[in-house]
Amino acid sequence: MPSGTAKSVSTKEVDLSDSDGILFTEVVKFSSTSSEVTISEEQLSRKEYSFTYTVNAGSASEIVKTGTAFLIGETFVKSTEWATIGDRTTLTASFTTSATASVSVVWQQENTADSSWKDIASEGYNTLLSEMNDKGVMSTILLIDKTRESDATGYRTQVQIASLKETTAEVQLKAVTANMADVTPVFEKDTVTFSVTVEGPDKPSSVLLVHQESGREEQVALNSVSSSSPFQITHEMSEVYSSDSGFYYFKVIFESGLEYETTKVELTVKLKCKPLTTPPNTELQEEEITDSNNYRIFVTCSESSYVVMDESLKEVICDTSTGTYNKTILTPCLRTIQQN
Repeated sequence: MPSGTAKSVSTKEVDLSDSDGILFTEVVKFSSTSSEVTISEEQLSRKEYSFTYTVNAGSASEIVKTGTAFLIGETFVKSTEWATIGDRTTLTASFTTSATASVSVVWQQENTADSSWKDIASEGYNTLLSEMNDKGVMSTILLIDKTRESDATGYRTQVQIASLKETTAEVQLKAVTANMADVTPVFEKDTVTFSVTVEGPDKPSSVLLVHQESGREEQVALNSVSSSSPFQITHEMSEVYSSDSGFYYFKVIFESGLEYETTKVELTVKLKCKPLTTPPNTELQEEEITDSNNYRIFVTCSESSYVVMDESLKEVICDTSTGTYNKTILTPCLRTIQQN
């Protein structure tokens, strides 16, 4: 059984009328330091103390009284909770109390700029208070209707139990974050790799790569994903086709049950144009066009003694969105004839 201290606060004697007896009253304060339970909510329970009160100890008129006192005001909160921006979030604080005591709670939010604390506003937030369970524990829940980036900060609860006021430890609300890598355009039948780095509460139990346009989902292998945050997740698609073009995102489900969807990246699958016939006395060169998914094919003469016949037909451009050239004829090269 827990130990505590007892201290006499005051005594009072009153003569009884029509008797030579007196009424003796002593007020005794029982106390024990309450604590923040840091391991689990299951540890939390109202503690019970037994006491013995003796009057005229050792004399023939000795009177012994026994009773029970309860310790209330111990608290528990998780040190960290995780949320996804835009979703509903719940924070919970639990504390021990008495069935006869009046209880009120106030949730507070930490200002990250100066580390000060302020009472939670009513708009966008709701506070609930549970019934006391058989262990003498009540819980208060803070509902954040739609989590914003500014909500990722510290929270605590001030609990008023009759004349006793306790403040819980801080619970830090963190938002899941992800850095989705861009994917470069590829040609049909090429391989493309999607990659994301996620910071979250625990290791993902399931990850899907989702193609937004078709709704197609591909299960992502998690064998190489580390067991601690941040988590590096990759998925490879081989032999992609034009129908695979579009926007992709990862849908992540953590072991704790929290779900998160990353931002989207666009995959462009390019179409190669058909090979061209090489004109006489020429060689064909291929070159990517800067800031474009297209490429150009241009003519060079196979020998220095040759010259381009038609400068306007020296190059063609392949439009990779359709797999077609802007023109299909290339100029040949001709030998120069020197005149004496």
